[in-house]
Amino acid sequence: MELISAFKQYRFLPAGYFSYDAADDIINYDPIRLKHPTGKVSLLHEISHCELGHFYYRYDMELLMMEIAAWHHTKKLANEHCIELDAAYVQECIDSYDDWVSKRGCCPECDNFCLESLENQFSCFVCGTRWCVSSQPQKRIQRRKIAYI
Repeated sequence: MELISAFKQYRFLPAGYFSYDAADDIINYDPIRLKHPTGKVSLLHEISHCELGHFYYRYDMELLMMEIAAWHHTKKLANEHCIELDAAYVQECIDSYDDWVSKRGCCPECDNFCLESLENQFSCFVCGTRWCVSSQPQKRIQRRKIAYI
């Protein structure tokens, strides 16, 4: 809890998970995991999102870039608060977003990686398949074909 008291300017809510709710400007945290080093790092990561103004993203790559920027800022905060940053844990977290982006952007027809053409919609420049995905990052990834070009 001493880490939370170091950031009195923010609102914290015990929730059983770590996240930054930009709409309500609340940092959710898991009080049990906060007792462990990775929990402290996770809290600093959510504080980083708040401090960097990460309120909204439109495309998957924007979210991935925000995550990477937040981890860079987390490293700075960890140094300031004498918290050891486990590089393997950070890489695992970044990899989870990278995997998410890759799965969403992989063409269901030919497996070519594509970027979004519209928000949550993809179009393969190799085979012409178009597909859409859920806007919810936590949902299971399903690529629903829209049409072939």
